[in-house]
Amino acid sequence: MKRIGIVSDSHGDAGHIQQALIRLEACGPLDALIHCGDSSRDALPYTGNILQVVAVRGNCDGWLDDHEEEMLVTIGNVPIFVTHGHRYGVKRGLELLSAAASARGARVACFGHTHQPFCEYRDGVLLINPGSCAYTGRCALLTIRDRGDIDAQLM
Repeated sequence: MKRIGIVSDSHGDAGHIQQALIRLEACGPLDALIHCGDSSRDALPYTGNILQVVAVRGNCDGWLDDHEEEMLVTIGNVPIFVTHGHRYGVKRGLELLSAAASARGARVACFGHTHQPFCEYRDGVLLINPGSCAYTGRCALLTIRDRGDIDAQLM
């Protein structure tokens, strides 16, 4: 079983990432942390503490941030598309995001940008927006079971 913490939009408030991690790890140890952009560098201090840290650049990160704008990663044999979401117009709808994730063969798409928590299947892809970590400490937990079953919880 793999347990993945998901945060987004920390906007330089690394203290709330720490609070989110405490809540997430109260459910058990994490195997990975995904940061969906807008101060993705806030996740870097956890690189040594958590097996895998995946972070993408958001629209507020600037071009000096060396993270990619999107990534397809595989954790526990489940392909996960990670993006901030601004390039897919997620404030206007999720059709472009779900189509992009599906075209890449992803079963899960993690995104941010709207600051609104969201977790729902669209076109066979589980879309997860943990909400803004800044000020509220919102996060999500993705669990991948050994047979590939997935479950997500907004926290």
